[in-house]
Amino acid sequence: MKRAPYNHPETAAQSGPRYWRSLDDLSQSPEFLAQVEREFGPEASEMNEVDRRHFFKIMAASFAIGGLGFAGCRRPDAHILPHSKMPEHQIPGQALYYATGFPLRGETLPLLIETHTGRPTKVEGNAEHPGYKGGTTRKAQAAILDLYDPDRATSHTKGSSKISNADVDDLLASLGKKYAGTSGAGAAVLAESSSSPTRLRLKKAFLAAFPEATWAEFDAIDSSNAAVAAAKLTGNEQLKPKYDLSKAARILAVDADFLDEEEGSVQFSKQFSAGRKVRSSKDSMNRLYSVESNFSLTGAMADHRKRLASSQMVSFLAAIALELDLGVEGNALGSVLTPLASTLDADTQEWAAKCAEDLSSHKGESLVFVGQHLSPEAHGLGLLINEKLGNLKKTVSLVAVDNGATASIQDLAASIESGSVSSLVILGGNPVYNAPAGLDFASLLDSVEEVVRLGYYSDETSEKASYNILQAHFLEAWGDGRTYGGDVVAQQPMILPLFDGLSEIEVLARILGEANADGYSLVYATFQGANADAGKHAFDGFLNEGFSASAYAVANNNISGIELAELLSDYSAPSAPSKDHLEVRFVNDPSVDDGRFINNGWLQECPDPMTKLTWDNAIIVSPRFAKDLGIVAPDSANQIAHKNPNKVRDGIQFASVATITVDGREVTGAIHIQPGLDNYTVVLPLGYGREKTGRVGTGSGFSAYAIRTATAFVTNATLALTGAEYQLAETQEHWSMEGRAIVREGNLDDYAADPSFVHAMGMESHSPAIYGDAADMSTQEKITKTPRGGSIYEHPDLTGVHQWGMSIDLNVCTGCNSCVIACQSENNIPIVGRDQVRRGREMHWIRLDRYFSSGATDKTEIPEDPQVSVQPIACMQCETAPCETVCPVNATVHDEEGLNAMAYNRCIGTRYCANNCPYKVRRFNFFDYQQRQLDKLYLGPLAPKGMPELVQMAQNPDVSVRMRGVMEKCTFCVQRINQAKIAQQAKAGDSDDVRVRDGAIKVACEQACPTDAIVFGDLKDPDSRVSDLFDNERTYSLLGYLNTRPRTTFMARIRNPNPKMPDYGDLPLSTVEYNNASHGSHDSHDSHGSHDDHSDSHSEPEGGNH
Repeated sequence: MKRAPYNHPETAAQSGPRYWRSLDDLSQSPEFLAQVEREFGPEASEMNEVDRRHFFKIMAASFAIGGLGFAGCRRPDAHILPHSKMPEHQIPGQALYYATGFPLRGETLPLLIETHTGRPTKVEGNAEHPGYKGGTTRKAQAAILDLYDPDRATSHTKGSSKISNADVDDLLASLGKKYAGTSGAGAAVLAESSSSPTRLRLKKAFLAAFPEATWAEFDAIDSSNAAVAAAKLTGNEQLKPKYDLSKAARILAVDADFLDEEEGSVQFSKQFSAGRKVRSSKDSMNRLYSVESNFSLTGAMADHRKRLASSQMVSFLAAIALELDLGVEGNALGSVLTPLASTLDADTQEWAAKCAEDLSSHKGESLVFVGQHLSPEAHGLGLLINEKLGNLKKTVSLVAVDNGATASIQDLAASIESGSVSSLVILGGNPVYNAPAGLDFASLLDSVEEVVRLGYYSDETSEKASYNILQAHFLEAWGDGRTYGGDVVAQQPMILPLFDGLSEIEVLARILGEANADGYSLVYATFQGANADAGKHAFDGFLNEGFSASAYAVANNNISGIELAELLSDYSAPSAPSKDHLEVRFVNDPSVDDGRFINNGWLQECPDPMTKLTWDNAIIVSPRFAKDLGIVAPDSANQIAHKNPNKVRDGIQFASVATITVDGREVTGAIHIQPGLDNYTVVLPLGYGREKTGRVGTGSGFSAYAIRTATAFVTNATLALTGAEYQLAETQEHWSMEGRAIVREGNLDDYAADPSFVHAMGMESHSPAIYGDAADMSTQEKITKTPRGGSIYEHPDLTGVHQWGMSIDLNVCTGCNSCVIACQSENNIPIVGRDQVRRGREMHWIRLDRYFSSGATDKTEIPEDPQVSVQPIACMQCETAPCETVCPVNATVHDEEGLNAMAYNRCIGTRYCANNCPYKVRRFNFFDYQQRQLDKLYLGPLAPKGMPELVQMAQNPDVSVRMRGVMEKCTFCVQRINQAKIAQQAKAGDSDDVRVRDGAIKVACEQACPTDAIVFGDLKDPDSRVSDLFDNERTYSLLGYLNTRPRTTFMARIRNPNPKMPDYGDLPLSTVEYNNASHGSHDSHDSHGSHDDHSDSHSEPEGGNH
């Protein structure tokens, strides 16, 4: 039978507005349109003259994992306990799991570590903890690479000479003896904040033994202002607010990125996502308001978002307070709130009024969450507002946290300047690099007679130290810590320190002259002190579980409005920023944090969730300010269509370079234009521009600390273009899929009125039939029978016991990138470096596509208030996979359980499969990363071949490593599937009970996800979670009209806007853009008729794959 060609009806409408990934995507510039037609970038498929030296350097960290010597295989002297019951003797090839914790400032994340033959290889979350439930962060996932970093310090030193462990012990003991006679006068300690109970105990012991000594703490990312406000308003010096989003139906985030960068973000993500998991049109949802200067992941998830400079947040909170009648005319509080609120423009005041009205209608189940970096005045207002709303002890509580007496780094600097410090012990951190710019901390250290530094790297601070002591990685050391809620977490070492490093608590114990100064004894002593009746058996149980339930005690203190009025009386709201008086907002970088992870290649190459930059930071500016600078200038037709504001040429961003000046200090960096910022706020990510670091971190970005004082933002800054350009490595236009309803969204009210709205979007409602007469089959029948439907040929039945599938809920995916790093760690995916990313050669198996949408039809301006949608994309494991039909050597084939499998040894690298993949998820090895020496990659066969044995041991032994010329992609973690099947078969014995139980397998991305957005399982089991989600009315297949029948499906995002808000829209902006671009007005579907006219010949939404 002759078949007529099928013409895509969206093709003619591609010039219209739609959701967009970048400004060049929005403009549809000729450069972008040329690039999007290619599977690989314009330079990705061409071997080139690259900076070989830098490439060799950055690859060293990825492949030096484990190649540090057989010493890495040593087990700790003190026994650590496996998380669950294991066989009496370890079985070769089977992993062991141990509980530990990932410490970062004031929080310790409960973890499980996968080890193979005594070597840690993978980080997982501890699923037994009721608050974290197995969720992790990208930084915790990447900790394995830091452990095996070849650039970490490898010896203790005095000046430039190496010293022994015994010398270090003598040094620390002599310090204790020296200052015992002076009560500590002349001694000082500078540490980072810590949640460790053992360090707190030793800190108190230190101050008791040396009462005249100074103990100072400093974090570049400061979170102490909330405690300062709580102390002022309650009179209790040990209180801080603890938030609980699980009980909040209405949430206002005030410059707070609680889903990503605030302490407790994993727990907050769990709680927030639980209120967004809509399973039917009758379910309710929480509502999120966000007011912020930067565009954060929390702002991207918000139902309503307001752009506002950080300096205006106190005024905004004052407006909220007035709307709640907290400033009654004539009282002390009203006299300070009214002038503050009056500084806001009318639009912002109206936004605040309607938001406050919604919060007030949900008393006791609302929450005002104030960003940790904001001032004590902002936190004080937040506390009083929450009290007024009846939220105390419900969604927010004041908890008692004992941190001991602590001085600031400014206090320490004053002591050094006065000459009262002769010996300074620096425990971790890098104050020479990140101390406030006005302190000139490097010069201060020159005036100290003796500086003893405990550090992980040889860096800027170590250069100023008299003695450098190796710091042990947290996976090498005994310790403890507290979760966000206060539960104590056990920190167990997985191996002995690779280079005989010490932990903070071991250094302090040696100074104090403790009889038992080893980490195990110190932690055990702390546990016994907190649990008087507990013995060794109880401690073993603590190690076994990985944590003990010991939440912070909730206080009963009242909040004083009078004290808040006094706090605000001296506060003067800064003027709103302008183009001549900019506000600079400093943020910790999503990848390198405050700079401590700069040498971690996994994190450096992981794209920023919003800007999609890798390997560099940038001066991030708004479209309005970019236009003022002349970077964005209308062409003769005054249309965006011919602009290229971020200067992308051949897929590489040639960014304009500018200099920012604040109070006489300058910093120069590349500019990146980001929609969604406050007009005259310039965002500077911290942590880059290191002068002394490892090979991976060298040459990355610029240091924003050069103009940063002790605050989170500065005002009255100026910016001037230099005329130079800099090549940024960003991925936002890589692997683009164009012109279809890729992301599908709806508002909650519309979803309630039309639960099947998702199937009226995209080509499924217009394209030829997929399943034909088999449309009414159940999911279980469809996945095994593979009905021919609209296919041109029959497909064989799938006979496997299991049929694997995955569901991804776009309603709870925050774009945090935890899955990206987890996949890289699990599957031995190498880093490729800045130059190769620029050329589109990054190797990640899963990517997070970030889309903007504005709903605008005016193309003369870049949208300033877009909405954001995030979509994880990996191999779809198509049942009728287009990659399989074009491979000439059957390197990619289908197995009996529905997996699109790769036979690496067959692949000859034609890349036909990548060209034929509509999802752009296949990755090609342009270099023989795994088999050639890293300094001889370009010599090809002239170089020695083979991977050193230790490097082989470092990789996940269950995953094949790939070589040059081989294509690779997501495998649904087939190694984990096989492990579970083998375990079930062994358990079944002679019976036929070989089906793996639902939930027994968690793929790497699923296990790491802090919001449980990803669910994997057996579609053949009708009672499995993934089967239930496949049949959900929100589920759809990406590009389903192509008849690829993906085994990975998506659940549409649902927004919950407030109809009373001034920025309310009855449809998500992405839906508005989709309708405008692909359908025109829904009032006139002349080209294809209305949705009610769609006949049975179109794709069926019912059951199975949608």
